[in-house]
Formats: sequence, C-alpha cells, structure tokens
Amino acid sequence: MFQELLQDAVTLFVIIDPIGNVPIFLALTRHLDPPARRRVAGRAILAATCVLLGFLLVGQSLLAAMGIGLPAFKIAGGVVVFLFGLQMVFETEQKNKDAHGEAGHDIAIFPLAFPMLAGPASMLTVVLLTPPGQAQWGHIAVIACILVAILSLTWLLFLRAEPIQRVLGRAGSNLISRFLGMLLAALAAQTVLTGLGEFFGWPIQGP
Repeated sequence: MFQELLQDAVTLFVIIDPIGNVPIFLALTRHLDPPARRRVAGRAILAATCVLLGFLLVGQSLLAAMGIGLPAFKIAGGVVVFLFGLQMVFETEQKNKDAHGEAGHDIAIFPLAFPMLAGPASMLTVVLLTPPGQAQWGHIAVIACILVAILSLTWLLFLRAEPIQRVLGRAGSNLISRFLGMLLAALAAQTVLTGLGEFFGWPIQGP
C-alpha cells in the first residue's frame, strides 16, 4: 500500500512538475511587478487545485457520461498543449505584452492554471489513479492530500521566482520560454501519437 502511494506521489510530482514550471512562470510574468506576480501565483494555484480535486472526484464519471474515451482525451489534450507550446516558441515580447493587456485575459487561469498545472496530462493522471469501481474514499483522500502538498510546493517556488529572475535576466527568461515551448510541443505530439495508437491499436515506439 505504501509503495503504491509513493508511486502515485512520484507520478503526480513529475506530471505537475513544480520545478520545471518555475521558468515558465517567470517567462509569463516577467512584465509584472512583484505584488502582481504573487497575486497571479496565488490565483493560479487555487484554480489548479480546484480543477484537479474536482477531476479527482468526478473525472471518471464525467468522461463516461459524455462518452469520451481515454484515447480521445489524450489526443485533445495533446493538441491543446501543442498549440500552447507553439505560442511560447513564436510569440514576440511585444505580443506577450499585448496578451497580458487584453481585457478579460488572466494568465493565472490560462495558461498557468490550465494547461500548465492542471492540464490534460495532470487531469488524465488523476483519472487513471482513481479507476472506476476500485477507488475507495480513503484512497481518494490520500491522493487529494498529495495533490495539495505538490501544489503548495509549486506556490512556494513561484513566490521565490523573483530572485531566480534576477539571476536569469530578461534574455535568459526568453530563452528558457522558447526552449520549454519546444519541449511542450514535442511532449504534446507524443501524447497525440499515444492516443492514436491506443485507438487504432498501433504499436507506438518510445524513445
């Protein structure tokens, strides 16, 4: 039981990736002052927590009620992440400023909370950790505590992002943003291929 929970915790930590999301947070908030950046961090973590806990409770039932299979969910999620990765790679600094200034656009919700923290991969993992007919409320409560702990660590790392930004500088943040965009696009493409392979029964080779 302990080994299973430890494996679940490691899986969620890798998928949410608190450390890897810090440079993305820096890149997306590099035009904000420290108080605004802290507010964005708080809203992003709160929104991601609500989404993942909600999916933990009703994810399987929701997908089943809508007739959505896991392969289709992987394909759709991969497309969303791929488009966001391309945006990170190709957007210019001026476009980034314009996007932050758009009315009704809150980077705490998109893209930080979704799809970066509570993205398709995270939601899919939560669903897979609570298979229908097997998950018990005690197990769900433990998974919920693990989720909250990982997201709390992410929030603390976001709050410490300002010293990291001073070390990286604007050029470093831009470089990291584009590099991570490429990684996200590649990860999204692999997710789509996996979903297609599961649907059509194709053998998908890993790296």
